[in-house]
Amino acid sequence: MASVKIARAALLAVLVASYHYAAADKMTWAPCDEGLTAFTPSSVTLSPDPPVIGSAATFVITGTIDTELQGGSVDMTVSFSGFPIFSSSSDLCTKTTCPVPAGPISLTLEELLPPIAPPGDYGLQVVARNPDGAELACVNVNFSLVLPGGRTNVASALKMKLYDWLKSIGGTMHGLKSKGDGVQQQVLGRSTLYTMNRRR
Repeated sequence: MASVKIARAALLAVLVASYHYAAADKMTWAPCDEGLTAFTPSSVTLSPDPPVIGSAATFVITGTIDTELQGGSVDMTVSFSGFPIFSSSSDLCTKTTCPVPAGPISLTLEELLPPIAPPGDYGLQVVARNPDGAELACVNVNFSLVLPGGRTNVASALKMKLYDWLKSIGGTMHGLKSKGDGVQQQVLGRSTLYTMNRRR
């Protein structure tokens, strides 16, 4: 009976985790000030997508600049669930080759994601400035961080741990293994249904 109570408590934890952490979305991006800056972005790529907590992630922003550029700076602001959590400023010439001639340009931003970062939805704003501080470009990027080992969210990891635990004790308790298999299917079904409703 005690094991059944523990299983029910673990199920509740899984359902709570499913509520807070939906499956990871692919990266999306949009210019902040379209048509108002000297740089016109044409694409943003993220590798890997989604990025993994504790590993490196590389953003590449490509586009076209109207005039030659001798240098400048790149400001980055990272937000988690809409709240700013990190900002940095670096030399533009560390992100691309200077001087930058008029025409196509590519900015490469590589960041090592801290292992303590929580999984979930993140935002990145990149602002490039010329040596005088005037804005050259502004791009907003939305992406998700996932757990190592291919887990898309905390709920997925908890589900598998719960399922493994139910299977491990199934051989020593009469009928619990079959119940555990059914419980696991119910958890997967409920969290999948929630995720589908959340995305509509």
